[in-house]
Amino acid sequence: MFCRLTWFHLLIFITTALLLLTPVQARDTNHPTSEDISMAEFFYPDNAVSHIYHANLNPTWVRNDSFWYMDPGKQTTMFFLVNVSQNFRTRLLDTDRLVASLSNVSGKEIDPAHLPITNIVVPPDLNSIRFDAFGKTWSCDLSVYHLSDMTLPAAVRTGLPSPDQHYIAYVNGSNLNVYDTTAGVSSQLTTDGTSDYFYGKRSDTVRYPVTEARLNSSPTPYLVWSPDSTKIRTFKIDQQNVSQYYLVQNAPENGSIKPILYSYRFATPGDAVVPEYEPITIDVRTQQIISMNWSSQPETTMMDTDQDELSKWSSSGDIYTLYLERGEKTLKLLKEDSITGDVHDILNETGETYREANLQYASTPNFAVLKNSDIIWFSERDGWGHLYLYDSNGTLKNQITSGPWVVRDLLAVDENSSTVYFTASGKEQGNPYYKYLYRIGLDGSGLTLLTPGNADHEVTLSPDFTSFIESYSRTDLPTVTDLKSIDGTLLMHLGAADDSDITGRGWVSPERVTFKARDGSTDLYGLVFKPTNFDETKKYPVVDIVYPGPYTIVTATQYPSDSGWNSKIFWTCQMLSELGYVVVTMDGLGTAYRSKAFHDVSYANLSDCGIADHISGLKELASRYSWMDISRVGMYGKSAGGFMTAQAMLTYPDFFKVGVAASGDQDCRLYGSFWGEKYEGYPVSDRYLEQVTAKKAANLSGKLLLLTGDMDDNVHPAMTMQLADALQKANKTFDMFVFTNKNHDLNYDPYYLRKMMKYFVDNL
Repeated sequence: MFCRLTWFHLLIFITTALLLLTPVQARDTNHPTSEDISMAEFFYPDNAVSHIYHANLNPTWVRNDSFWYMDPGKQTTMFFLVNVSQNFRTRLLDTDRLVASLSNVSGKEIDPAHLPITNIVVPPDLNSIRFDAFGKTWSCDLSVYHLSDMTLPAAVRTGLPSPDQHYIAYVNGSNLNVYDTTAGVSSQLTTDGTSDYFYGKRSDTVRYPVTEARLNSSPTPYLVWSPDSTKIRTFKIDQQNVSQYYLVQNAPENGSIKPILYSYRFATPGDAVVPEYEPITIDVRTQQIISMNWSSQPETTMMDTDQDELSKWSSSGDIYTLYLERGEKTLKLLKEDSITGDVHDILNETGETYREANLQYASTPNFAVLKNSDIIWFSERDGWGHLYLYDSNGTLKNQITSGPWVVRDLLAVDENSSTVYFTASGKEQGNPYYKYLYRIGLDGSGLTLLTPGNADHEVTLSPDFTSFIESYSRTDLPTVTDLKSIDGTLLMHLGAADDSDITGRGWVSPERVTFKARDGSTDLYGLVFKPTNFDETKKYPVVDIVYPGPYTIVTATQYPSDSGWNSKIFWTCQMLSELGYVVVTMDGLGTAYRSKAFHDVSYANLSDCGIADHISGLKELASRYSWMDISRVGMYGKSAGGFMTAQAMLTYPDFFKVGVAASGDQDCRLYGSFWGEKYEGYPVSDRYLEQVTAKKAANLSGKLLLLTGDMDDNVHPAMTMQLADALQKANKTFDMFVFTNKNHDLNYDPYYLRKMMKYFVDNL
């Protein structure tokens, strides 16, 4: 399954040869056994997650008082319906009958514990379910379990349905179409789009167009439907004069032996021309297009997500839109008239560094427009991320939340009771990254914690604000999911994660640790991973698995039971630890979710990466734990983590001895304009030189492995190649491996994982 024997035999052969030919060195080296390698392979992220059950219930409300959820178990998957007002739970469907129907249409044996279905939709009448399986869309009549093929054309399937489900808006080349679900026909909404001046999809710079072309896939449309399903708010995107990037596919997947050249538009920091998003509305009934009377929106980090998070329709039919200038130091709230195209500037916030509407990168902005046209607004103006209330003219009425903590997500506003529901972190004692649910009055009174308990909380509110579903966990507390009344009273226990398959192999969750930053006073947080056969009498080399600010944090706060980013990094740490390492994650100054001053440490200072905090943290941990050998420290990171790894190896060569830097953005002058201009600064100047990794090439003294994919249309392989070129010119010995036909999502492929692990085993 994991090519264990092949790799193990090769490793033993090489190790034996080296022992026979080389005198014994003073430096100890790792010699993983076949059992160690087997355990490492067990903790491959996808494999580890597949051995955790009853964790990710993903409840979905179908009525004000009812929701359904899917409970994945070891032997089968169950579907439940919960009626809150009547306080009962029942089976939504018979899994065995569904499995039989799936087997019948596919001709395959179906494992009820691993159903091959995605994109599940349960309509309010509860008489059927719709899902994708075997490359098609199916509807299952729950009275007889008959499956009907409901498959739409491929482009339509990636579209966005209108609120009333009557239409599906989708991208058709360079134009927008709409599919009538009742009549079963499509019609064009726009007709004049061209390859570099198109409607309803993001620019090449943020859309991964080469991957799109290779997979022959259609992009998710970048638009927002009006509540009455009659209009669309979207953009016409102009990238006509944006500079071009190229990728050469030297091992074509189509059977050709000749290389294939791909070209795409890609704006970089300081370019005279970046993609511009021209705001428009489209009436789907008449195909009338109304241009908004405002300047086009330059591409920013808010576009670095599939969904249009910039615009919200009000109940009156107006559109409220966020507008960011290049560099993102100015954030505006605009009010647009969808009929006339008139635009009014309601709010305007400017600062010396970037302004944000949510501390989580490219996430749903924390603003809301109430029925009386009052506005809830997010700002870090007092040094912490908080909510403010404005009137319809943009005049401040009052600050809603305040204190040395941050609002994470504005969930909902109950206007009948003038109550705001939101999650926040840093207010309760303990880990400042754990999220909790609170409510507060619009006037700032009555702040109430609704989810006590030392854990990270994910919450789904009922549409009528009478209850909520809470999933709480820590890295050492498997996920528990409960239904609670809006005051926090337990109504029903829904599930608790079962990780006995993992703990039964001797696994113990990593230790949660706190240590001081480089300033000697700021508390930082991390995890320390040990192998399952840990022996405290031994000394273990240390590997620091990293991702720097300002984008996010690398250390998991929730139980790692899904396939999310932090979860995969968590299991990568355990995987590597099994080969005889103590592995750590930690988040230094300049990362997200703390104060504005904490976050701004990385502004115009990307090369810092918090590495000094990692060094001081590792030294402090080593003073506590005799089994940490910080004379042998390695680092691994991918993407920005690959940049941080190379920076660490070249800035602190006496401390970091081995590094694996994968797909690193080694010079943000070559990355998207939206990223560099926000985090390194705009206008672009010579200060960008501080983050160019290649300028430090002469400092290399340890063992460095550079990895990249030759079809990476996110972080172009040129960044890795230019660092490699600088290392060659500096006459430095290093290693490099290029993965064929891999884009930026290469780092959980088993071949990649083996390559990374073997480098540490051979050198640390």
